[in-house]
Amino acid sequence: METIAPAVLIVDDVADNRRVLTRVLKGLDVRILEACSGPEALARAAEEPELCLVLLDVRMPGMDGYEVAEQLRRLSGSPSPAIIFMSAVESETDRYHKAYELGAVDFVTKPVSPPAVLGKVRVFLELFRQRRQLEVLVKQLDTLNRDLVHQTRRLQLTTETSHQITSILDIDQLLAAIVELLQQRFGYDCVGIWVADPPPPNTEYMTLQAGRYWTRHIQGPSAALRIPIDAPKSIIVHAWKTGRLYMTNDVTTDPHYRPYEKLTDIRAEVSVPLRFGEGMPIGVLDIQTRSDEPFSKGDVLALEALSNQIAVAIRNARLYAEVTRLNEELEAQVDKRTRQLQETLQRLELLERDKSDFIAIVSHELRTPLTLIRGFSQMLLEEPDILANPSWKRQVEGITNGAFRMQAIVDSMLDVAKLDSRTVQLQYQPTDLTELIKSVIHETEEALQKRSLILQIQDMQDLPQIEVDPAELRKVFNELLSNAIKFTPDGGKITITGQLLPHQRSDEDLYIEVVVSDTGIGIAPEVQDLIFSKFYRAGDVWLHSSGRTKFKGGGPGLGLALARGIVQAHGGHIWVESPGYDEVKLPGSKFHVVLPVYQA
Repeated sequence: METIAPAVLIVDDVADNRRVLTRVLKGLDVRILEACSGPEALARAAEEPELCLVLLDVRMPGMDGYEVAEQLRRLSGSPSPAIIFMSAVESETDRYHKAYELGAVDFVTKPVSPPAVLGKVRVFLELFRQRRQLEVLVKQLDTLNRDLVHQTRRLQLTTETSHQITSILDIDQLLAAIVELLQQRFGYDCVGIWVADPPPPNTEYMTLQAGRYWTRHIQGPSAALRIPIDAPKSIIVHAWKTGRLYMTNDVTTDPHYRPYEKLTDIRAEVSVPLRFGEGMPIGVLDIQTRSDEPFSKGDVLALEALSNQIAVAIRNARLYAEVTRLNEELEAQVDKRTRQLQETLQRLELLERDKSDFIAIVSHELRTPLTLIRGFSQMLLEEPDILANPSWKRQVEGITNGAFRMQAIVDSMLDVAKLDSRTVQLQYQPTDLTELIKSVIHETEEALQKRSLILQIQDMQDLPQIEVDPAELRKVFNELLSNAIKFTPDGGKITITGQLLPHQRSDEDLYIEVVVSDTGIGIAPEVQDLIFSKFYRAGDVWLHSSGRTKFKGGGPGLGLALARGIVQAHGGHIWVESPGYDEVKLPGSKFHVVLPVYQA
């Protein structure tokens, strides 16, 4: 902005006096004005905004200097200029006092001393310049204060908006709160949040999602207020397409402005794209105002910052709505699947009861005919005619062995039924576990020899006696040993080890672990828990040969289920470890049985 040199007004009815003073002040950076009378002096002073000093003659015809000074004080506008009175005759003290009362800053007598006048004028010029600088500083301070107020309002709005973003996840409620805050804090006439409809890249319209227009409040998508993206004029569409802020402080001359009949007297508009990431904007924040005051740089920066937060808020709200929808669908699916699982579980429980009932009924119904078969076959073996005929004797012995084999299966079925119904009664007594296992081995010596299997017992001599039901526990190790024989090829090895498990505290229960290991074909990991289920048999059941000790011989699939039930009834645990199933590499299996030494 160009500055104007200050002016000095010389008022004297004598032209020579004016010329002398003009020559004295000629070297200063001032504009020198002259007046030959009081009225002319007042007229020149009224037209000069930068008048800093008046050299005023006291004695002038028509209007003397004192009257001129009094009139100068009454002029409106800038502060009154400094006045230096000049007189050749006035020297009384009371006249000096009158001059100072009228605003004089000095009083000189004629003839004037040029150096003295020049020095005085320089002082007042410097004071004037300092006053002007101070006024400029005051104006700058006022501007800074206004900017600070605006900045404080912007920060408050940003803080409140951030709070809304973090506390509101419903998109309509969120955007309505944002536009309300913008209108209230900044005093904008029209605030609107427009969204791309449908979202990019298939956008056809810019639809008003939330807006406040004077006292009208719009919430939710408004089909009545939407702009086609191919509209020839629209600042909103232009900002969305370019992805850059667009501002105009005079909509009447702007080529992109699109008037709206219900929004009259609009003077300025700014549209800020709402973008998340590098893609197309998801919407536009549009501000319109009827005020003559244009948008400030601080307002634009605040709106750009808010646009980023609004974009994030819209994205988060949409994600929340999508997650809510997916959760509702998931909950519906979970409820549906839960009902199906409950129905399936009920059917399985019913099948399990039917299976247990079937076992109990069949085992009871088979006992009577088996008793007859065993009794009559044993009686036939005592007949002389049968004993005398080797063929007949062999056939009757086959009947007898089959009856005994079937009796063992029926007994297993009865035992399983008792365990299922929790009617088994264990008779605990101190038992030497080593002797119990040796007695079981004794019963399998013939099968071990026939299959050329090696059996070793290790680490069993120092085990303490254990409180168990020996008859029931014999069934456990009989089954484990029979399985080891059945699934170990001829010439293999079976090892039985036992140890007293260490415990960390003196009050902990004592446990004994027995491990039955073999060098057999192993068990696949996915069935290592299933083999303890009733009627489970690995592999194709139709390819198994029948027999208790034949290699890969089949059975009813009750032995391991019975073993687990007996071990658990004793308060113990049973499980199997095996690298996998392989009939060539023979990885083997290890069956672990852990039993408490003392029963509660």
